[in-house]
Amino acid sequence: MELRCEGLAASVEGQGPPLLLVHGTAADRTTWAVQRAGLAAQARLLLYDRRGSGASPLPAGREYATQEEHVRDAACIIEAHGPGPLVACGSSFGAVVVLELARRRPGLLRGMVLLEPPLPASEAQALISTEFWESLERTAHARGEAAAVELFLRYVLGDEDFERMPRLARVLVLERWEPIRRDCHALLSYRLDYASLGEVRTPALLLGGARSPPQYAPALEALGRALGQASVEQIPGMGHMLHADVRGHFNRRLLQFMAEVGAS
Repeated sequence: MELRCEGLAASVEGQGPPLLLVHGTAADRTTWAVQRAGLAAQARLLLYDRRGSGASPLPAGREYATQEEHVRDAACIIEAHGPGPLVACGSSFGAVVVLELARRRPGLLRGMVLLEPPLPASEAQALISTEFWESLERTAHARGEAAAVELFLRYVLGDEDFERMPRLARVLVLERWEPIRRDCHALLSYRLDYASLGEVRTPALLLGGARSPPQYAPALEALGRALGQASVEQIPGMGHMLHADVRGHFNRRLLQFMAEVGAS
């Protein structure tokens, strides 16, 4: 089945209740390989490349897509599939998209799973610091784009997980400076309104990796307190790339959550 949303590369795989998967930065829909292999017999996976990533180009003349535009795209994918609400799962930047979708289009979601969104622990802070962004730009100018990508990934993943990346995957991701720039610009222009999150009634599962870098846990706890119906859990032994859990713990928890919210 093909999903038709203008300018977006999208597809549907598997059988069962629908599940929207929204990828993070420097990635595309292929990042959900473990879910495609492990869940296709139990869920219908709605996959797409976010605008400005993979095979989904930005509109001509645009430097990046805003969070509002990412939300419209996610809503288009859901509506193109139809009918009825479904569960959406977002990884990192994709989790911010899913959270904003729950704020703006709650009728489309039966539940949401957020994997370590790169959010601050209070609305007084920016999602990413201006200082960090400026350090990335300086590195790209002085040492090249691949060096800036490495700096970004070491911050996002941690040194240990960066070093663990398979060689081919590392070579490919080090070429993705432009998608990283786009997402950083989108995050810099976005402010999270924590005060409004209590009005979000979409059931939420907030997942973190027990060995992830320290910047994610405070945001997960803050979101857990602010959202109307949310639980916070840590997956043992995992880092920021929670969905790459080849042991199946994440997939099983995802299916369990879908059953909890009546999506199975």
